[in-house]
Amino acid sequence: MTPYTDGLPRLAPSLRGTDPSVLLDLLDAIAREGLEIHSLLVWQEDALILDAWWAPYAPQRPHMMHSVTKSFTSAAVGLAVADGLLSVEDRVIGFFPELPPPDLPHEELARLGRMRVRDLLTMASGHGQGISGGSWRRITTSWVADFLRQPMTYEPGEVFVYDSASSYMLSAIVQRASGRRIHDLLDERIFRPMQMSTAMSWDLGPDGVNTGGNGLSCTTGDMLKLGILHLQGGEWRGRQLLPRDWTTAAVGLQLRDVVMGAFTGDHYLGPDAPGAEIREGYGYQWWRGPHDSFSANGLFGQYCIALPNERAVVAFTAGMEDSDPRMHDLVYDLLRPALGAGAGTPSAEARLAARLADLQVATRPRGPGAAPAAIARRFGQWQVDPNDQHLERIGLDPVPGGVALTLQVAGIAHRIPAGYRAFLESRSTLPGARLHHSYEPEEGLQLAACATWTPCAGTLVLDLLFVETAFRDTLTLTFSDQGLQLSRRVNVNSAGLELPGITATRLPAQETCHD
Repeated sequence: MTPYTDGLPRLAPSLRGTDPSVLLDLLDAIAREGLEIHSLLVWQEDALILDAWWAPYAPQRPHMMHSVTKSFTSAAVGLAVADGLLSVEDRVIGFFPELPPPDLPHEELARLGRMRVRDLLTMASGHGQGISGGSWRRITTSWVADFLRQPMTYEPGEVFVYDSASSYMLSAIVQRASGRRIHDLLDERIFRPMQMSTAMSWDLGPDGVNTGGNGLSCTTGDMLKLGILHLQGGEWRGRQLLPRDWTTAAVGLQLRDVVMGAFTGDHYLGPDAPGAEIREGYGYQWWRGPHDSFSANGLFGQYCIALPNERAVVAFTAGMEDSDPRMHDLVYDLLRPALGAGAGTPSAEARLAARLADLQVATRPRGPGAAPAAIARRFGQWQVDPNDQHLERIGLDPVPGGVALTLQVAGIAHRIPAGYRAFLESRSTLPGARLHHSYEPEEGLQLAACATWTPCAGTLVLDLLFVETAFRDTLTLTFSDQGLQLSRRVNVNSAGLELPGITATRLPAQETCHD
């Protein structure tokens, strides 16, 4: 990994009046609850007081931010408004005069004509359900045209319906108004002045537009800085990067007591559907939360929570379900009251430093340093029975300090080295869209893998940590005299968590020598 400096000052928590023992309690609670946290940053009064990384996750690694992306998109809209290129009162349809009127009933077409930029910002477009990025990623035609032909159930501005498509439209509108993609605009005006990471990337939709509702990869430090910028009213080290009145509106209470509809994997349902929940409120692509907080939230566990009363920002990445409240409870109920409430002791500072140096993601007990005889006897290749995953062959062979699993899918071999005592890293193009919220980039994903052999069960288990995402796959190979069975499961997903099991028959040695 390349060296990375985020430019943020670090201070011992006691220098900001925060007892380091409470931060230790926070780390203990995360471990006790079995929460899969990847990173945790706490910024208080101009400095980082907690900089925690669970190996193999690290500060310089970009991370897929899912809907945290929306809050970055909001900043791009703010810049365009400040430049006089558009207004929040502008009609959405006016930015796309070349598109023919969609085939909607007359009243719905009239509602579409009344939809404003403001309605996109506040998730009140008038649509009856919202589109998930996982759904749109399967559409190769214009996402703008698809958005405009969605049924208009409500009057724009009337009802909150969470919708990643609304954020994409904001990105498309800024691009139309400025002639630039929002990534380029933000890079010049926000990212570079704030010394954000150069590894940042942003997906494009079929229209050549940055996917404003998701698709941004950046570091946890970059996400933290966005929260700090908004906490400080758009100011960064003496420079006004975003207008103060824009940041006030963006993180303010534009809508109160919004109803968040249930998520089906492809759509966010409206407020009348079963499973809806009431939340504190919504701004311009920012959530309002308890204790006067505001936050940028990403599916599967990316959060940037600003606590204005404490002059603090908390950012973390994880692999967790949105419905899991435990980490938020720890932030609001354990950490928040302790910020600035007591200085602690030097010995507690030393214990915290030692603890931070030893953090790592929990895995199964590691195997021996060299392949045991039980695994060595299983090196070879297996012919896979017909299946819906297009998996054709499975191979096992040794690598220094571990084992390599090769899965041949649709004629392409995907080799995964996994360590016994340490993670082994590789770039993997192993297909995974069904388990990974429809994400399957052509360039592959960075992977850290470890392997564990369980003699009594006759199983080899590989933990695959896709360290630039929230996803963690578990591959279990169960051996028998007749062959093997392979199962694959993921920690979080918008759809199913497990693929159908695979069975395979071992090939004679002479049939595998060419591989």
